[in-house]
Amino acid sequence: MRVFRLPSSPRALLFDLDATLYTHREYAAFQSDVLIRELARVREASEESVREEVEAARRRIAAETGKVTSLGNAMAELGVDIPTSVAWRERLIRPREWLSPDPELASALEELSRFLSLAVVTNNPRSVGLETLEALGVGKSFRTVVGLDDTMISKPAREPFELAARRLGAAVEDCVSVGDRFDVDLAVPLELGMGAVLVDGAEDVYRLPELFKAAGELNDG
Repeated sequence: MRVFRLPSSPRALLFDLDATLYTHREYAAFQSDVLIRELARVREASEESVREEVEAARRRIAAETGKVTSLGNAMAELGVDIPTSVAWRERLIRPREWLSPDPELASALEELSRFLSLAVVTNNPRSVGLETLEALGVGKSFRTVVGLDDTMISKPAREPFELAARRLGAAVEDCVSVGDRFDVDLAVPLELGMGAVLVDGAEDVYRLPELFKAAGELNDG
């Protein structure tokens, strides 16, 4: 875990979902692979050639913007628009086939939710986000899920983070973004004035109540 910034009086935590609220590298890889395979199928091309095209698109975007981008943005560069990406993800990604309840995660998030408003900001559709939270057994701790279909703009754009803050009724400077990828999950929130915490899966999320208590941000009384 690496803490980049914490507000003096945080009100909300905006969590990335995949590889943040669970540690399952095979499932995280599957979500990328299944979309690349679908694009290869539609194009009647080899998976290897499409994967190379996606990586080339990522490099072009990074060269133009100076930032690492998401798979969704790279595929959009190749002609897969966001509505199509949403439809593919809803059809092909099934969290319950990969994930199971995590009592330790549920306990940590429930404790955080007593003092802070929690949201998920994901590049998957909202329905996939909600199904993921239910599969992990943590849905009740979150007040809202902002999915790709809510803004039709993929992180690292600012709009998904701003929408989550508005839904929680929190000023951006009182929010903390939590995620596993600096460029996609944290760089823009930091530019917006949010706090930011880099994690390496659920094991780091287990420690967040301790982090905020140590910083004097959560009041047990």
